[in-house]
Order: sequence, then structure tokens, then C-alpha cells
Amino acid sequence: MTGTTTGNKIPPVHRQASALAIQGRVLLAIMLRETTTRFGRTRFGYAWALVEPIAHVATLLTIFTLLRRAAPIGNDLSLFFTTGIVPWLMFVNISSRTMKAVDANGALLSYPQVLPIDIMVGRALLESGTMIAVFTILLMGLGALGSATVPGDFLDLAGALACVTVFATGLGLLNGVAVSLLPSYEKLYTAVTRPLYFVSGIFFTADAIPSPMREWMVLNPVLHMIEWTRSGYFQDYDGTHLDRGYAVAIAAVLLFLGLAAERVARDRLRRA
Repeated sequence: MTGTTTGNKIPPVHRQASALAIQGRVLLAIMLRETTTRFGRTRFGYAWALVEPIAHVATLLTIFTLLRRAAPIGNDLSLFFTTGIVPWLMFVNISSRTMKAVDANGALLSYPQVLPIDIMVGRALLESGTMIAVFTILLMGLGALGSATVPGDFLDLAGALACVTVFATGLGLLNGVAVSLLPSYEKLYTAVTRPLYFVSGIFFTADAIPSPMREWMVLNPVLHMIEWTRSGYFQDYDGTHLDRGYAVAIAAVLLFLGLAAERVARDRLRRA
């Protein structure tokens, strides 16, 4: 009898593996549902993901061409703007859409296997994957036009985009908890992020910022992540004021705080 009872016990390692497998299936299901919801309702749904970055690049390209400005890095303005717009939109889309994930998918929380963290991380991963795919398509398109080249350092470029993903996910988790406590927080967050567009290095480099102002602007981690993206793409560029360690540290702290906040507010998020 004793041997039978012992034999039926599931080892802790197997229980953990089973829990992780369930968690993985839940995340995959959420991402597939989000994909269908966001892109699958129209025939050209996926094409809309390209419209936003192309519109940004086209606008900046027109302005700088009219002003007769040269590309700060490389010889092509469209490539310079693309390497700034993509990490910026990745940051904005992940942080803002992760914030709204629980509210948009609250019905899924009726399933005991689904947690608020699953919904938010699932949406964050989808947004990250979408922007990486968009980046690849844009670079291929520019390459076909003779503008783009092969990234100088794939690993460095991947590290930059991974850092943006971690940073924006952590911020998105914190945002999601903040919205559950204060619904008007969403408008406040939008108002704060809009000015960041002009000070995050999308259409300039950190080295070009005048010294008195630069000491304050380099506190913005998004500026470092955009500089990092360009450093990974342009083989001969490594910004003097780029601090990868600072960007990684801020991203790690935000992710930790976001995960902790979600765990503390999990019951409230379920009821939201």
C-alpha cells in the first residue's frame, strides 16, 4: 500500500513542468485570439500595422527634405528615421496596449487557468512580434529600393529591441494596475508620452544635443534604446552618450515592479 501511494505522487519537478506547459498554452491561445481580434477582421488587416511607421517616416522625410537636412547617420534619411520610429512605436504600442489588455479581455478571466498577467504579457509579446515583423518588412522594402543594408551587428540590434520589449512590458504592467485604481490614468499617460516623441532621438542623435540640455535628456531611457537600435544597425555608429547598462537596468527594474504590482493587484484586476 505504501509503495502504491508513493508511486502515485507527482514529483515537484513534473508539477512545475506541467504548470509551465499550461501557462504556455494559455499565452499562445491569448496571442492567437489577440491576433484574430486585431488583424483578422478585414482582408488587409495585417497591412495596417505597416501604415503607422510608414506615415511617420514619410512625414519626417518630407520635412527634412524641404529643410535640406542630411541624414545624421549614413546617407539615407528614410533609413535613419525607420531605425528611430520602429523602437519608438514598439515602446508606445506595448506600454499602452498592455495597459488596456485586461479591460479588453476581461471575459477570459472567468477561466481559472487565465490570470491578468497572462493577458497582459500575451498582448505585449504580440505587439513586440508585430513590430519586429514590421521592421523586417520595412528594411526589406528599403533594400529593394536600394536604401537599406544588412544590419552591422544582429546581436546588438536584437539586444536593443529586446530591451525595448522588456522596458515597455514592465511599464505596461504598471499602467494596467494604475488604470484599475484610477481610470483617468490612461489619459494622463497619453499626455505624458506625447512630448517624449520629440526628445527621444527619433530625428536626431544624442551627440547632436547641446551640452547643457543633454545632461537632462540622456536620463530618458527611450533615447538610449533608440541610440542602441541605430548602433546595432549602422556598422560604423556607436553613440558617445549611449549607455546600454543604464537602459537594461531601467528595463529590469520596471519589469520587476510591474510583475510585483500585478501580483499584488491581481484580485482587483480580476474584478475590474
